[in-house]
Amino acid sequence: MSGRPHDDHARADRHAELARLEHVFVAHDDVSLHVVRSRPWDRDERRAPVLFLHGYPDTSDTWSLQLASLGQAHPVAAFDQRGVGRSSAPTGPKGYAFARHLGDIEAVIDELTGPEGQVHLVAHDWGGALAWMFAEQPKYARRLRSLSVIAGPHPGLMLRRVARAVRSPRELRFLFDQLRKSWYIFFFQLPWLPEQFIARQFPGTWIRALRAGGVAKDDPLLREFEVEGTRRAALAPLALYRQIPRYRPTLRPVEVPTCLVVPLRDFALRPEIYDDVPEVAADLEVHRLDANHWAHRERAAEVSAILEAFVRRVEHDS
Repeated sequence: MSGRPHDDHARADRHAELARLEHVFVAHDDVSLHVVRSRPWDRDERRAPVLFLHGYPDTSDTWSLQLASLGQAHPVAAFDQRGVGRSSAPTGPKGYAFARHLGDIEAVIDELTGPEGQVHLVAHDWGGALAWMFAEQPKYARRLRSLSVIAGPHPGLMLRRVARAVRSPRELRFLFDQLRKSWYIFFFQLPWLPEQFIARQFPGTWIRALRAGGVAKDDPLLREFEVEGTRRAALAPLALYRQIPRYRPTLRPVEVPTCLVVPLRDFALRPEIYDDVPEVAADLEVHRLDANHWAHRERAAEVSAILEAFVRRVEHDS
């Protein structure tokens, strides 16, 4: 017995809600994408589904608490990105191009809503970067009812902010601290060495990364993970990082309602990295939390409440 009956009841409710979800595979391009979603008879056709997009080094399991919480009132879904978790890997490095990931998001939306439907997209970390790219392209933005991003900088604005700091002596403190936090990005540019290091140290490196980012040591995510799928989640997305030097952003407006959750104690990102987001997102609400990078695990109830209120507001205004 835990001595805390309300915790036991909450845990049982989460397991019951997650048990109601179904697992399907969506074929797109050269991959098969593993999707967990509300069962068809659980869907409320009047509400757009809430689709969760994970970051690095995660699988869709990172969203278990939000799937259980928001799934009580909304149709929900999450998927493993290509090469991660139970999704298959593309045939070569070009299969990890940003454009392929954006196409995957649309393919999952098609599966959930049909070719003209919309979703509330919720994203974290690298998922957030891809979600910003998705939302600023008109051919994809029409598929969104709203956008919510947790600890995921807009890639174009982030690169612009760092470039501006390089030219400004007043920004040196910010620049050096952000570069210190981003050391792993430079390490990931090396050939084969990051893969060797992560593979040999797995799962220790993965657990240490999540713990450093605020995931509690007793979080079920660290005890109940599927080893092979999580190992792939720590290795496959290195291809995303290796596209950064070649990335040439074009800043376009994000015209859907947007919710931004900024963790103030993020071990990987300075909160100032989000200061310019109002330039591209006119309909924007910002929540600054005393939390680390995995805020949706560390402060799960609060993050879920923010997302729930935002989705309800957007649905009410639609």
